[in-house]
Amino acid sequence: MTCILCGAAHACPLPVRETPVVPVAPRGLNGIFILDKPAGKSSHSVVAAVRKISGAGRVGHAGTLDPMATGVLLVCVGQGARVSEYLIDHDKQYRARVRLGSETDTYDATGAVVAERAVAATPAQIETALAGFLGKQTQLPPAYSAIKQAGVPLYKLARRGQAVETQARAVEFFALTLREIALPEIEFDVHCSKGTYIRSLAHDLGARLGCGAHLTALRRTASGAFPLARALTLEQLRDAFAHGTAMQHLLPLDHALTHLPAVTVDASAAQAIVNGKALACGRAFTAPLLRAYLPNGECLALLERGATPHAWKPRKVFLVSDF
Repeated sequence: MTCILCGAAHACPLPVRETPVVPVAPRGLNGIFILDKPAGKSSHSVVAAVRKISGAGRVGHAGTLDPMATGVLLVCVGQGARVSEYLIDHDKQYRARVRLGSETDTYDATGAVVAERAVAATPAQIETALAGFLGKQTQLPPAYSAIKQAGVPLYKLARRGQAVETQARAVEFFALTLREIALPEIEFDVHCSKGTYIRSLAHDLGARLGCGAHLTALRRTASGAFPLARALTLEQLRDAFAHGTAMQHLLPLDHALTHLPAVTVDASAAQAIVNGKALACGRAFTAPLLRAYLPNGECLALLERGATPHAWKPRKVFLVSDF
């Protein structure tokens, strides 16, 4: 087998090169768009809109937003769609608006009101109750959610009046910052782990305060390292394609992989990767995956461990020629 660092048939003593400091523009329509999802549209409908605007055959998203919610939605096009699974694991940030004293069956403003109570909580009590969610928690997702039961989304079962069972999941709240109290509504910022339902947080907060609550507005302000400040609306994306500037907003697909170690390969090793061959590297890696780059900084492939500790084989190849 060949060393993935220098192409020689030995354990390479050279240090692993870091990811290129200057990002390399995507080759073709392959990468990630940061979009500002509008209210009233499902994440799936946004993907369909991007497919129509861009003409890309392969489009997907990472991190679903409810139709009511707005803000950061990562849309992956072309080869970028193959790395969406690595974007979903990122932590998220939101700005949430919650109405106290009113519960709904969906835990948000789209549902039917099922209970109403007077709001007697003081600002200090609200602060204390919110702070009580910090750290690792166990959360029950809403009955009206896309989680599947026997292959069917829970919201479909709930709408049919069928019994719905939700399973508690482990989540973590890194920061909860109260911004405004204008009873019966409050507004706060949330920094949380993946898989967290802010609707459930609103419902649980109302339970702790003894008055009930539901989510009235939600805006995702960041997904991992992808901030709202860099997001485009669908209208802006449409204009960018119309004026030939869309590539300026398309992030390289390796932005989804920056948590993994990187190696740089020469032309012969690159060809071996494209041909599906396992390569050897004398350097020990603890990570299960490696990013492989061409000398010009383009992300060639994602490698995974092979049959032996120092063997690495291609898991996903993003470029197939011109190296």
